Amino acid sequence: MASNLKIDLRQLNSFLTIAKRGSFSRASEALFITQPALSRQIRLLEEALDAELFVRHGRGVLLTTAGEVLYERAKGLLKDTEQLQADVAAVSGTVTGQVKLGLLPTISNELATMIVKQFRTLYPRVNLAVRSAMSGTLQQMVSQQKLDLVITYDQSKHKNLRHTPLIDERFFLIAPPDTEISKRNTVNLDEVLNLPLILPEEKHGLRARMEKEAMQRHKKIDLAFEVSAWPLLSEMIKQQLGYTILSSATVSEMVERGEIVAVPIVKPELYRSLAIATPGNRPASIAVRKLIEVIFYQVAQHVESGRWSGKLLFEKPVDCKHPCFSCTAD
Repeated sequence: MASNLKIDLRQLNSFLTIAKRGSFSRASEALFITQPALSRQIRLLEEALDAELFVRHGRGVLLTTAGEVLYERAKGLLKDTEQLQADVAAVSGTVTGQVKLGLLPTISNELATMIVKQFRTLYPRVNLAVRSAMSGTLQQMVSQQKLDLVITYDQSKHKNLRHTPLIDERFFLIAPPDTEISKRNTVNLDEVLNLPLILPEEKHGLRARMEKEAMQRHKKIDLAFEVSAWPLLSEMIKQQLGYTILSSATVSEMVERGEIVAVPIVKPELYRSLAIATPGNRPASIAVRKLIEVIFYQVAQHVESGRWSGKLLFEKPVDCKHPCFSCTAD
């Protein structure tokens, strides 16, 4: 039966464009084809499927129930086709395609830049797009396949995602310079909870973690300010308006410039797991796998150099002249 189904990718692309634009006229302009030619493609598609796909109204068209089913399936089919084309091309040594990467705002600008720079150098024919958002938003977007992979806080229970462990990052007290506590080598968690803290809103993972730690010690956080914009938060610490808790990577550039100080928290040491998340219902493309290799390499470099304090959750490359994890590892 499938061999008699006369549907081509051009028809599916035209169908998706009409659905997105909401009218045949706007779709024909976007596709650079005439309306009669576009109408004929959709008529042939409807005949092949034996179903009406659009309902016309005064301002354009709407999808029928059958059209809604086709819309969801066609998006995945065209994406799979693009990935197939890119993967086949990669066999000959040319990695192509598009990758959409999501990063947390707390990932350092230096690390993000090095990932993008190295990936572009190694795979110049891959179109890399980068988006920054909070952990929950990133996981939702990758589960909806709006992003191909994200670096996020590990939530392995998310059924629609596949998680690859990355790093247990250590928490530090971020303090203004020239304060008594900034001159110390370590600070106890009980002492941290007594300080005026600048933290993100309640739904944020860091805030929830610190509230939990305080509750276990029968304490209440001294919340000086509630700020979710990381550049503003760091600047407020610099201006001596309070303290916060972050990883060393988040503020490494400011620490190197002497604008703020990162003091290790002890008794106990605090860690938070980061992972790479990809869609759980489709295999990663070769371009996505190559980007994961670059991320592993750069994270390992940052931990080894001391710019990111934490425990790697993957095997780092050994004696690798080419910066990728295709090389022999432990």
